[in-house]
Amino acid sequence: MASDPSTQPGHGGADATATAQASIPQAVDALGATGGAQARNSGAGAHLLSVDEASAPVHAAGADMVKRLLAGRPFYISHRMGGTEYPEFTQKGLDASLRAGFTALEVSLRRCASGEFVAIHDWTTARTVPGTKYQIWNTPWSTLRTLRQGAGPFMRLTDIVARIPANVVLAIDHKTTSSQDQKNKGDLASEKALFEYLHRAFGGHPERRVLWKTFAKGTSATRAKARGYRTMAMLYPAEVAGARLAQWDVLGMEWNAGAHVWKTLAAAKKPTIAHIITNAGQVKRALANGASGLMASYPSRVHP
Repeated sequence: MASDPSTQPGHGGADATATAQASIPQAVDALGATGGAQARNSGAGAHLLSVDEASAPVHAAGADMVKRLLAGRPFYISHRMGGTEYPEFTQKGLDASLRAGFTALEVSLRRCASGEFVAIHDWTTARTVPGTKYQIWNTPWSTLRTLRQGAGPFMRLTDIVARIPANVVLAIDHKTTSSQDQKNKGDLASEKALFEYLHRAFGGHPERRVLWKTFAKGTSATRAKARGYRTMAMLYPAEVAGARLAQWDVLGMEWNAGAHVWKTLAAAKKPTIAHIITNAGQVKRALANGASGLMASYPSRVHP
């Protein structure tokens, strides 16, 4: 499998993007509450926000929806916004997930060249838009917005936030820092900018609406927990023995993992979630193994 060059120190990638963004002169929000571009200083220089991002809807800080979600038995999260039944991370899958009763959506994010956070799992468009191979970190939104993934165009995080009801949780996976001990300064700057956006978008309490998703080798969970987020680690059977399970708040495991693996997770006394569920037979096995939640990707078949 080809590696993601945007995560490799010295390649350019996100470091190059951060350098380009840092060169933008300090901007002034002359339009005030009417909108327009704003400047955000993240320590490495000002990043000029797009009009859409700067004027994104803000959800007032309300009840702790993450706590409410995790109290459910079982609780449900729509994987890639219904990404097996529908093209991943599209409006069609989002709408279908909400209609089916999901109150949590799993969203993978990568920051594109112009600064927007785009909902996409891979580091290029090759798999979801056949015949293309745009690198997300190196491509502006003005280009990405013209592409279609089967039933619909790409979505930005701001688009998703604008469309979800106040009781919906986002399980956010910042792809370039969720699965490794990331040292790339550009990717770490991207993560910081994401934290800042979420803080603004959810009324200063994003931890009530966002569950931070990570993997066994990722270190972003530590930074997320320092900001008050609960974290969810998606694990695989071979990783369990060497993992310090206490560091995460929710433990994810393949639905068909052996009973001994699920027994180890249960001993940690944390909520658990089985992935990736697409049919009733998998639901039955996951629940029999003790899963308290289901990461499902086929809304019409598996839903709350």
